[in-house]
Order: sequence, then structure tokens, then C-alpha cells
Amino acid sequence: MPAKFVLRKGRTGKFTFTLEGPTGQILATSADHPNLRAAKAAIASVQKNLSGANVDDRSASTTVAKKTTRKAAAPRKAAVKKTTAARKTAAKKTTVRKTAAKKTGIELLRTTARKAAARKAAAKKTTARKTAAKKTTVRKAAAKKTTVRKTAARKTAAKKATARKAAPRKAAAKKTTVRKTAARKTAAKKTTARKTTARKAAPRKAAAKKTTARKTAAKKTTAARKTAARKTTVRKTAARKTAAKKTTARKTSARKTTARKAAPRKAAVKRTTVRKAAPRKAAARKTTARKAAPRKRVTAS
Repeated sequence: MPAKFVLRKGRTGKFTFTLEGPTGQILATSADHPNLRAAKAAIASVQKNLSGANVDDRSASTTVAKKTTRKAAAPRKAAVKKTTAARKTAAKKTTVRKTAAKKTGIELLRTTARKAAARKAAAKKTTARKTAAKKTTVRKAAAKKTTVRKTAARKTAAKKATARKAAPRKAAAKKTTVRKTAARKTAAKKTTARKTTARKAAPRKAAAKKTTARKTAAKKTTAARKTAARKTTVRKTAARKTAAKKTTARKTSARKTTARKAAPRKAAVKRTTVRKAAPRKAAARKTTARKAAPRKRVTAS
């Protein structure tokens, strides 16, 4: 069963992938990618460039140190250090260029290169030990092996001490980076939430302002209408009162005119009635007097 790429999505929503061997052993791990498309592009880049990747062998300094004696170790170590420094500088420059050119597949390339370099370095060390044993005597071989063991022990102790000292700093740096990243993400989320709330609230505020303006305008319009209605009512009432007064005055004037015109007719009617009634009254008085005369005479006798 050949090796395979395993693509996963993390809790933060970013995508990573690993290169697993036939036995399920993880051979390499990628960096985080913002989306699925970038992760697939990184896998394609690794598949394309993995076969042509160069090996940066940094084990030459250790091999040279094992082959040399204690007297000849000092100048060679200096040369090895210079060579190692030059190689490290070149490797750093190469790494920077590769990082600028291929950001996505650099972790896998480095992991694969380191493992291949380790295998080649181990093979070179074995060959070097065999060649040294064949070319030298038992005494020189023992001395060389003793020197190499001591040097390796010192270097191993120095590396372990350096690793122990660097581990807390790396852990603290990772924690600080995680905290800063979390703080930036939290701040970004809060800023996004505030902006979203402001965008959502803007239409409501605008609608509320428009509604308030419409209500205010309606109130003003209603007040103006009521004021106009009151004024109209007052004008109509005043007009009705004025018309009623004029009508009453006309009726009073008409009654007075009628009374003035009717007064001579009434006086004439009274006079006519009195003239007509005078003969009847006189005749009645005479009749009454004639009837009363015999009674008076009887009474007198």
C-alpha cells in the first residue's frame, strides 16, 4: 500500500494535511491553510516538487570529526564550523527563497529532506567507520573511537542542555503567540459584531425617525385642521348670529310697519263700530226707560 495524503479540517476552520506511510506512520505535516482550495493546491505542489527535492546534508562535520584525532581536530573543527556556517547561511537563504516561492508545501519538503538527510548521514557514518578501521591500526582506531565518543558525548550533552534551556522559551513563545492570536480573533469578532449590529440597527433607526417625523407632521396637520375647523365654526356661528339678528330686526321692523299701517284701520273700525252702536244703545236706553216708567208711577202712587 503506497503512502497517502490525509486532509483534515481543524477546530478553527483551517485545513491541514499529513503524509502517512504504508504502515500509517506520519511522515510529514503541513501548515494551516485558510480554505480547502489552498490545501488541495499545496498537496498538488508537494506531489509535483517532491521527486525533484534536493537533500541538504549537514552531517559532514560530524563525520570529519570522527575520522580525525584530537590534535588534528582543532583546525578541522574550525573549517567545519566555517563550512557549517556557510551552509547554514546558504540554507537559510534557500529556505527564504523557497518560502517566498512555495508557502504551502515547505513543511512537507523540509520533513522529507531531513529524513532523507538523516538516512544518508547514517550510511556515510557507517562507511566512514569501516574505511577508517581498514586504513588504520587497532591502536589508532581505538584512539580515534575514544576521541569521537568523547566529542560526541560532549556535543550530545551540549545539545541536550541547549534543548532543555530552549524548551521553556519555545513553550512560552508558543503560549504568547496563542494568546495574542486569540486576543486578535476576539477583537476582530467583537468589531465585526459591532459593525453588524450597527448595520442592522441603521434601518430601524432610520425607519423610527421617519415614523416619528410622520407622526409629528400628522399631529401638526391635525392641530392645524382643528384650529381651522374652530375658526370656521366661529365664523359660521358669528354669521348665523348676525343673520339671526338681521332677521329679527327685519321681523320687528315689519311688525312695527304693519302695526303703523293697521292703526288707522283699527281706529276707523272702532269709530264705525261706535257710530253704529250709538243708535242701538240710545234705542235700548229709550226702551228701558219706557218700560221702567209705569213701574215708577206705580211705586209713586
